[in-house]
Formats: sequence, structure tokens, C-alpha cells
Amino acid sequence: MTRDQVICMIGTDHGLAPANVRSAFSLPADVREAAVSLARAKLGATGVVLLATCNRTELWASFDGVEPPVRALDERGAPTADDPLLRAVCEMHMVDPERNARYFACRSGDVAVNHLFNVACGLRSAIVAEDQIVSQVKQAIAYSREIGVADSVLEVLFRQAVTAAKQVKGGVRFTRAYSTAVDQAVALLEEGGSLQGVSCVVIGNGEYGRLAASTLVEHGARVLVTVRQYTHGAVTVPRGCESVPYADRYQHLSDCKVVMSATTSPHYTLERAAVEECGPFDGTVFVDLAIPHDIDPAIAELPGCTLRDIDSFATEIGSENAQAIEAAQRLLASGAAEFWDWMERRKTMAHATPAGSWFPLFIDFSEKRAVFVGGGTIALRRIRTLMPFVGELVVYAPEFTPELERFADDGTITLVRQRYDTSVLDGADIVFACTNDSDLNDEIWAECKRRNTLVNVCSDRYKCDFYFPGVVQSEGMVIGVSAGGKDHRRVRQVRARIEQLLEEEDI
Repeated sequence: MTRDQVICMIGTDHGLAPANVRSAFSLPADVREAAVSLARAKLGATGVVLLATCNRTELWASFDGVEPPVRALDERGAPTADDPLLRAVCEMHMVDPERNARYFACRSGDVAVNHLFNVACGLRSAIVAEDQIVSQVKQAIAYSREIGVADSVLEVLFRQAVTAAKQVKGGVRFTRAYSTAVDQAVALLEEGGSLQGVSCVVIGNGEYGRLAASTLVEHGARVLVTVRQYTHGAVTVPRGCESVPYADRYQHLSDCKVVMSATTSPHYTLERAAVEECGPFDGTVFVDLAIPHDIDPAIAELPGCTLRDIDSFATEIGSENAQAIEAAQRLLASGAAEFWDWMERRKTMAHATPAGSWFPLFIDFSEKRAVFVGGGTIALRRIRTLMPFVGELVVYAPEFTPELERFADDGTITLVRQRYDTSVLDGADIVFACTNDSDLNDEIWAECKRRNTLVNVCSDRYKCDFYFPGVVQSEGMVIGVSAGGKDHRRVRQVRARIEQLLEEEDI
């Protein structure tokens, strides 16, 4: 199969469709699982991911070893109404593919992978290089994993995209004024005058609503936050804000100059008729930070009211960021190449014969340095086996199992209580990534690849330069048993049989 056949996506975003169109492509939480699962089944895909934010809706599909559907694209590569992926995403949201085809773009293979890496680090966001998209990409694959519709291809692709995005965030400095739509919204509000002492209402006490409220407080505003449960201790109200029941929201509008709404409600939080009864208004600004819309667009027609939606806060990346973009693209290209390398290695491993997959090689580690990142039970099992063979064994982690601490007290191993950074790999001859964070394990793997250091990743057998065998020792003899990282139960059984044989035959 070609790259274009294995990975494909279809999506719309702030550059292709206005906010009112994107509002139609927002799934309520109570139907999302069924809709995504049905899309996977209809496409015959081995994995699907729905990436849905205020600025984009993208359906990702992988066809790992199965025949992909025949695409229906026009001469420009854009989807037609009969395209299977377009029909899938439109059926999920119960909209007409014929009317909405022009708002979507198709990508596959290298183009799709490069697009995802750029999305993950914010280079395709309305607020360029914004900070929230990387967590949204991570949440998208986590949701597919949770409902059982992800596969290994999409798991690794999305993890690699998140890892590369974090490298860009940590290593590339962009010249930008704002990092979120909330920051941009507040900046535009202050163009009309200081917010010091200005009364504001924020509707919504979710993550984005709390961010909006906190940002307004930082700029000196007096902020009321609506809460749906007005019970002490049941909700978290941002510091410096007062709370009011959501049901009483209209009662406070006439006293406010700024009204922000940021919820996940499928219905309007503010309707024109009810708002009109709260007037008259004099220069009140309504800010809608949600998709689908929270605020009835007809409110913009009321005297004394101004309405801004999420598309009002888009930014453009200027020429002053040319070097930053170039640096980011180098990191993203490296991450994409690592993903395709993984795909090639995986394909090679899948077609290799069992006898020729992995050559058993015995190495003298008595003067070598082995580095473990992670101090839990997985690391413990491997350390127990390695201790008789390795000259220096160092474990880096924030905390360790009691048994590892006893080994350190005996002077058998060295424990360093710190979180991972690349310096822990300095001088390592062999590395074990044994944390319970697959993203962190991927970062360790990528750094080892750059250093040409042998690495074993506990969370991904396709990212192992070697497999850890079942080991039998007897009278100066060492026997290793491996099943290519696949069948650990069988390895344990064979090792036990060998140990039994050695005892029975007194070998």
C-alpha cells in the first residue's frame, strides 16, 4: 500500500469556512461516540480520529493493511458530494454533503502528515502559534483510544505530532502578541478603553470560560461568572470573580459593558428576545468564543450592541517570524520523517521471517553504562535482570519503587531523583524508556535516534532497537529467549521449561 492509501483525512477550518458554517460541525458529547464509531465502520477503516475545535473539524482515517475506499475528488483534488470521507463526516453531523463540499479539503499520505504536524504546533491556527491546540490534538487521539476506534498507525502519528509540537514550543520563539483567542479578544476590547473597573459577565465555567474570566480580572475588570450548580464547593470560580447562577444571567446584562460566552452548549446561551428585554444598551460588547455559537447572531442588530465571534480574533504571522517558521519546519519535518521511518520499520518487521527477525548477540556490558528513565515496576523487572551484567546502571525518575531504593542503598545501582531532560542520556551506551507517559517515551526514543544510542521503549515494541529477553542463568551459562517483543506469555513458558530442563538433567 502507498502512503496515500494508508493515511487520509478530510477537514474544514477557519480558512475554509466561516464560524456559522463550522457551527454545524460540532457534535454533542452524548452522540459523539456512536457517530465516530459508525463512521469507522462505514469507511472500513482500521482507525479513525475526530479532531474538533472551535477552528476546525477534521476526520482522520487509517487503512492499515485493508483496502481504502475509492475517493471521489474533482480535478483539483477537492472532495465531491460522493466522496466517502465527506459523506462520513457530513453524516456524523447530519448535514448535506452536496451543500458543504466546498468547505472541505482532502489530504493523504505525506501531505496529511505534514498538515497534522503543523496543526499540532499552532501554525494552522487562527491565533498563530497558540498554546491550546497541542492539548486538543492529544485529547483527540485519547478519545479514539478510549472508545476503541484508534489503531497503532494513528496512535503513533498523533503522538509524534504532539512530540514535535512540544519541541517547537520549547525550542522556537515566535514574535506574537497573544497566545489565545481570549488574549486577542481582551486586546481588542481595550482598544476602546481600559477595562479597569469595567463590569463584565462571563457565561460558562469550563476551561475556556475560566480562562476568559481570569484574563479579564488580570486586566482590572470586575467579573461575574455564571455557574450551573450554585452549591458551595461544587464548582471552581476563578480568583477575583463573583459567581451567579446560570439561570439568572439575563438579570445582570444591563449593568455590564462586556459579555463573554464560552460554553459547549448546543443551544444559544443568550437569545435576542430575552436580551432585548434587558436593554437599553449603550456600547455593550458581546463576545462569542464558542463553536457552535453561544450568542444569537441577531443580537448584533440591537441598538447599542456589538457582537464579535471567534473569527474576529484571527491573527496573521508576520515576516518578522520567518526565521522562527523555518526553524519550526525543520523540527516538524524531522518528526514526520521519524513517523515514516517507524512505518517502514514496522512493515519490514511484519514481513520478516521469525528466524531472521532478530539475531541473538551476546555482548560484554561490564564496562558499559545503562540508563533507565522511569523508576516503576517495568523498570524494576528489567533492572533485576540486568544488574549482574552491567558495569554502571543509572535510573532517572521523580520517584522510585521501594525495591529500587534498596538496590541503591546496597550500592548496586544509582538513583537520580529528577525529571527527564536530554542531559540524562549523556554517556549512555544503552537506554530504557520505562515511564508511564507514552509521549515522554517517544521523546526519549527520538533523542536516542539523534544520538545513535541503542534504545528500548516499553510502550511501543516498534520503537525498540532490541528486545529484552527472558534470561536463564546456570553454572556460567546464559540463555536468552525472545519472541520478537510479541508473545511475552510464551517467552515466560519457554524460559520456565528451560529452567526445569536444566534442573532435571543437572546441566
